[in-house]
Amino acid sequence: MTRTLDIPTSTRPPRMPGIPYLTDNVNMLNDPLRYLVQGYRELGPVFRVCMGFTEYTVLAGLEANLFLQREAEQYLTSETLFGGMARQLNTDMLLTVLDGEPHRHMRKLMRPGFSRSAIGPHIDKVIGIVREYAESLKPGDEIAVFDSMRRLICNAIGLITTGIKPGDRYQDVLTFLSGAMNVEVVKVWPRVLLSRPSWKQAKANMFALGKEILELHRTDPPREGGRTPDMIDDLMAAVRPDGGPFTEDDLIAFAVGPYIAGIDTLSSTLAFFVYTIAKHPAVNARAKAEVDALFDAGMPDLNDFRKLEFLHAAAIETLRRYPATPFTPRTVKHPFTFAGYDFAVGTEVMFANGVTHLLDEYYPDPLTFDPERHLTGEAPPPGVFAPYTLGPHTCLGAGMAEGLMLITMAGLLRYTAFELPNPDYTVKIRTMPLPNPGQSFRVKVVNTPA
Repeated sequence: MTRTLDIPTSTRPPRMPGIPYLTDNVNMLNDPLRYLVQGYRELGPVFRVCMGFTEYTVLAGLEANLFLQREAEQYLTSETLFGGMARQLNTDMLLTVLDGEPHRHMRKLMRPGFSRSAIGPHIDKVIGIVREYAESLKPGDEIAVFDSMRRLICNAIGLITTGIKPGDRYQDVLTFLSGAMNVEVVKVWPRVLLSRPSWKQAKANMFALGKEILELHRTDPPREGGRTPDMIDDLMAAVRPDGGPFTEDDLIAFAVGPYIAGIDTLSSTLAFFVYTIAKHPAVNARAKAEVDALFDAGMPDLNDFRKLEFLHAAAIETLRRYPATPFTPRTVKHPFTFAGYDFAVGTEVMFANGVTHLLDEYYPDPLTFDPERHLTGEAPPPGVFAPYTLGPHTCLGAGMAEGLMLITMAGLLRYTAFELPNPDYTVKIRTMPLPNPGQSFRVKVVNTPA
């Protein structure tokens, strides 16, 4: 099976200039999207970069995005990227390692549990999580935004998808994920770090949480007037792609999976959202007025949040300007040719799906944060806006993620007020393992209105 686009060439793609490995890693750890845009502008749609100890061939631009969206499943696999994570979770049913029919089978099973509508039965509790957090603050507090958003999102997603907030066990999930991602997935940490007693204990504690979730679902099944059915109920009643039953290890992995899925991606996006709101006082004021008008009419339900048109535009602009997944690594399983370059089996590739977000041919003045560009009724061409990657592995929880972005930010604007300690501060992007505003990013609480 081969695929051809343009005339193949025998030359290798150009490398980004600089000291091999060092220059790439410094830039990929600090604002990788700007670096990938630079490569696209200077070298074209195909070039090479290193991340960690792995060299990737980058495919960037709209044609690359459309290839990822429409054709890549035939030629690429994610098993080599996420296979180690699946082994750490003792399952071969991890959605990110599956392709083809098994992948479609699992997405169909999990789609309702990760949908926006899944938030509905829990909307009051989700708002309550944000309000409880806001009420723990006092004027003058400086809060570490990224960690705070991680805790909020971990509790909210856990409540919606499994019925259990991790609470203090959030730290175990974070420790496990940090080690597994950096060793098994992006491969920037040595494997010996997974031998540390602290990491092994965190993994054991996280699995204990998974067993607790399964026990809850077995002893307290959904019923009218009782517990609302969720994704775990759906999976416990389903079968594997081959028709056989899921193993207990499969079910434990499913039970802890939602915490893992949201703790970095959505939390990073929300932390950037806090930054964009705090950085732009006019955006802050307009969004808060819109939120207050909604809440003044009574406690909103899930559909009411659709009325927050400006806040939604600000959320979409945050996803455009600061995507948490601006690139998508894959491994070639069948050879193909793209933009004149041959891609052999085993080649590590990186689709820079976020590059189009910062191209002025699609978004004039792309580095400027401007929610108004999403209120004109005009949309960019298909494949340009790609914050959740593209193709069969597009983020299954995108609808839930955008819903939780709106609800969480609305709650923060309603129940507290915050600003940058230094109005001139510009966010510093860190990639560990995904782009985020770093542990040092803080905002100051101005007041906590009732």
